[in-house]
Amino acid sequence: MVLSASAVSLVSVTMTVLMVAAMLYLVWGALGSDVHSPSPDDGDRPELGDAEEAETDDASGELTEGSSA
Repeated sequence: MVLSASAVSLVSVTMTVLMVAAMLYLVWGALGSDVHSPSPDDGDRPELGDAEEAETDDASGELTEGSSA
């Protein structure tokens, strides 16, 4: 059974429109939820720009000359 080119193009356009609608629905649902909001309890964790953490992380994160990853 051979489908004509117009039927194939109609199905492809319909599926593309449905996929775009589904993606917009998912984004719209994610904007309304609190999943991506910051946590209110961050007092025990240091900020990313702390000078003390930066110095200790740099020294411990480097490999020595003879070490390999």
